Amino acid sequence: MRLISASLFTAMLLLSTLASAQQARIFCCDDARGRKVCGDFVPPECADRAYEERDSSGRVAKNYEAPLTAEQKSRRAAELAKVDAEKRKAADDRRKSLALVSNYANVAEIDKARDRSLAELEKNLKQAQTRLDEATAKKKKLDAEKEFYKKKPMPDQLKTLVRDNESELRSQQAAVNDRTKEMDEVRARFADEKKRYIELTGKQAAEPAAAPGTTPATTPAPSPAPAKK
Repeated sequence: MRLISASLFTAMLLLSTLASAQQARIFCCDDARGRKVCGDFVPPECADRAYEERDSSGRVAKNYEAPLTAEQKSRRAAELAKVDAEKRKAADDRRKSLALVSNYANVAEIDKARDRSLAELEKNLKQAQTRLDEATAKKKKLDAEKEFYKKKPMPDQLKTLVRDNESELRSQQAAVNDRTKEMDEVRARFADEKKRYIELTGKQAAEPAAAPGTTPATTPAPSPAPAKK
């Protein structure tokens, strides 16, 4: 039993040694002078360089890239951010296209939605314009009153009215400008949606219907040529 146990132990030790030899790895790189540097661990000269891992037979098992510089890391991060942004935009475009096709049955519905949006904005624009006109008219009256006090102190009450009027003019002019800008943006947005909808569906705008009680215009037939005598 002792002899058998010793033989088994020797065999196991030999197998372990062979396995360790097979698992041995060597790491190599070219140093700053172009010389090959190797070791059973990554040599210090390879710390900031590309290096390779070789097996016990000397064959390359794996290659490792050199660590990125700060500039390279920044450039790679920018590239990854750009790719990510493009993916998000593509996904957003697909979502908008699906919603566009789902929300409208035809081009006429897009025009109706645009007109509804513009009608509300136009109402707000008219209100702001009316207030602006009123403030402008009031300014003329206040300017006339101010003329009276050119050579003497202006009453505090008049100063307050002038200051409030100037504030109202700025406020209503800004409101008019904002509503006008919003209307332009609505027109542009719906124009883009209509163009995209036609591209996605192939549907065109319907021909305008003829007015009730009218008949389509037709080309008159040519008069017959006079008979030769």
